[in-house]
Amino acid sequence: MSEDVARPARPGAVVRPRRAGSGAFMTAMVIDTLGAGVWVTFSLLYFTDGRGMELSTAGAALSTGSLTALVLSGLAVGTFTDRFGPYPAATLSCAIRALVFPAYLWADTPVAVAMIAFGVSLGDRLYWAAHGGLVAGVARDEQARRGMFALLNSLRTLGFGLGALAVAVGAALEHRVGPVFWTMIPLLNAVGFALSGYLFWRLGARSVRVREPGVVRGGRGYRGVFADGRFLAFTGATLALTLASVAFDSILPIYLRWLGMPLWLPPVAYVLSCVAIPAFQPVALWWGRRRDPMRLMAQAAALLAVALGGFLLLGGCGPSAAVPVMAVLILLFSLGEALFGAVAMVIVLGFAGGADSGRYGACYQLVWGVSAAIGPGLHTLLFAVSGAAPWVVLSIALSGAALVYEHLARTAEPVVEDRPARVDVASR
Repeated sequence: MSEDVARPARPGAVVRPRRAGSGAFMTAMVIDTLGAGVWVTFSLLYFTDGRGMELSTAGAALSTGSLTALVLSGLAVGTFTDRFGPYPAATLSCAIRALVFPAYLWADTPVAVAMIAFGVSLGDRLYWAAHGGLVAGVARDEQARRGMFALLNSLRTLGFGLGALAVAVGAALEHRVGPVFWTMIPLLNAVGFALSGYLFWRLGARSVRVREPGVVRGGRGYRGVFADGRFLAFTGATLALTLASVAFDSILPIYLRWLGMPLWLPPVAYVLSCVAIPAFQPVALWWGRRRDPMRLMAQAAALLAVALGGFLLLGGCGPSAAVPVMAVLILLFSLGEALFGAVAMVIVLGFAGGADSGRYGACYQLVWGVSAAIGPGLHTLLFAVSGAAPWVVLSIALSGAALVYEHLARTAEPVVEDRPARVDVASR
């Protein structure tokens, strides 16, 4: 595959790869990102409404499978990606999910659901370990990478929205078409991941190993990752942002019901966020023009802190006043999410320096897995103490994260390379 020939992008533009096969690359990334997003919002409803399983049983089985995959493969996928390259890792991730999703049609016990969820989560972990290396291989400078990560973040958010829409459509059509609708979602996901895997395989087979002698440092493995105190501080601070994202999805609807808000407000709030985050991506890129990405993370954390802290104001609002207040807070939250999504992985690649991008990416992605695992339980526990407790605690944690990012920005900032990370595609 020929090297990138992209010209410098105008600030704020969403940059797409300008290399042979770029259309195939974008198609593969779009399918993978949308498919994963759809399943996150659709999975529980599939087993409860589509398969007739108890909600608690389905949730426990899915969580058990996902947590097991996180524990057993959360770091191993980074080693695999650095050893064989991001394209083989992405191909394998899609192949696993293409094979596993149809098995959901025959899963009628919690053990079977947990085993299949393990496979899906393993595929997800592999994809996210390869994610940074894939983007770094086609976007040659920092601004281009911001644009690409912003685009992919928008697509994943769109996938969440499509999943929620699919749930609504499935519930509305169930009495007309029976179980056919519920059956189609896993099958369509399997077909989509098979196509995505084929495209990644073709791209990997055509690509070449890109090296710049003397500029990409040798990999040090996880020993180097865990010795990188600045990266660990960044990752630890980011846990506050990922927990805030989980809180928005899990505890906010319960909080609104507890306040006695109309039943239609939680889904409307969720849809508004799914629309606002992609809409704000160009704004986030414009805002971040020529700004240090670590300071953008601090600004994102501050926006999220203000938005979540603002939810406390809803307790003193009637239903008519709560709607505009809620809309403003969701827009602030969405802008923070847009900033976060555009620059977080750029910073991770800067820490990695190329050779260990898979390991750094896998370690960073653990915060998402941990948040998804402990977030709902933690937020529910805080909510049991007080309806205001989740928002107070998260606002404090986000403010602390903003201070950490500011400190990292002031002291020996990590250098974000304006060249692609090594793209190792196994020819062995």
